Amino acid sequence: MLIRPLIRADLSSVAPIVHDTFSGDELFTWLYPHQEKYPNDLRRFQLIRLRSRLVQLGSHGFVAESEPGDAEWNGAPEILGFAFYIREGSDEKAARWRQDSIAKRLDRYLLSWEQWYEEKALDRASDPARAKIMREATQYKFTSQLESYWYLGLLGVSPKHQRRGIGAKLVAYGQRIAEEEKMPVTLEASVMGRGLYAKLGFKEIERLAIVEGLEGVAMLWEPEGAEGTWLVRGEDGKAELKKKETGPS
Repeated sequence: MLIRPLIRADLSSVAPIVHDTFSGDELFTWLYPHQEKYPNDLRRFQLIRLRSRLVQLGSHGFVAESEPGDAEWNGAPEILGFAFYIREGSDEKAARWRQDSIAKRLDRYLLSWEQWYEEKALDRASDPARAKIMREATQYKFTSQLESYWYLGLLGVSPKHQRRGIGAKLVAYGQRIAEEEKMPVTLEASVMGRGLYAKLGFKEIERLAIVEGLEGVAMLWEPEGAEGTWLVRGEDGKAELKKKETGPS
């Protein structure tokens, strides 16, 4: 299996994976209560968000693609899953991951208006009131407590290829990049993803109530050799962020 950078031409293959992966997630179904009635509205909005991630400052997408010899090989390369990582920080190593361009800035500007119009005029699948509750409820503290880190913004594996270790390989790929820089990786874990992340060494650092029965969970992973730099380990897979970030020298 090949893991390579995600390019614009991949979006037509990635978009259905996003839809199929998250359509049954309990938080997602709460945010989009009318998705079955207006499936095209949801698919259109998801594609806009993917296009935005592709040009977001510091954002880097990767795809897992089948190769000859893989169990998933069907005679042609197929995108099996994807991940978007975002490099946050103003350190020297972050600078190379956060390079910008006039073309990207223009894309972001145009997409911001396209997304605004979609949300205000076209999207009938979501519930704006619930989206507002979600935004207000998930103001995680870790984003202000950490100066430099990698953030796993989105991970998805095609349902027909799940439970084959593809998601774990995409997470491990990002962990290797972070380990080279001695940087932590953070994420907000869905219910179905929490077990995977725990197995890969992520610790729960924050849990926020959204509405009754729905919670947001933030997790963090420390690279080997830098354990204890950011976290004070607790019990049952939980930890606390140190009050002041003191990254490795």
